[in-house]
Amino acid sequence: MKNESENEFGRALLQLVAHLLKNAEKVPEPVLEGALEFEAFTWGKLDEATKRSRLRAIADLTAAPSDVHRHMEAYPHPFSKKRYAEYLEALRLYQQSLAV
Repeated sequence: MKNESENEFGRALLQLVAHLLKNAEKVPEPVLEGALEFEAFTWGKLDEATKRSRLRAIADLTAAPSDVHRHMEAYPHPFSKKRYAEYLEALRLYQQSLAV
């Protein structure tokens, strides 16, 4: 992966998707696809415009006021809430690095 913010976002996205697979009804397709690209180390090979577009879609589906956000806010375990807060911070920093 090219930079630290991309690496941290990928790690946090994978953790979020793992949580959603175990505890939510469904994972939005663009979110799952993004996580699979990080897992397969293909995200880093995408051009910047594609990364921005996919990041926007993932952010729309995982940050407030999305269904994922509502799920995480209502989830009763502090550990999962902390991981989600870390995801949101990684998302914010990666968005900044890509000027999204």
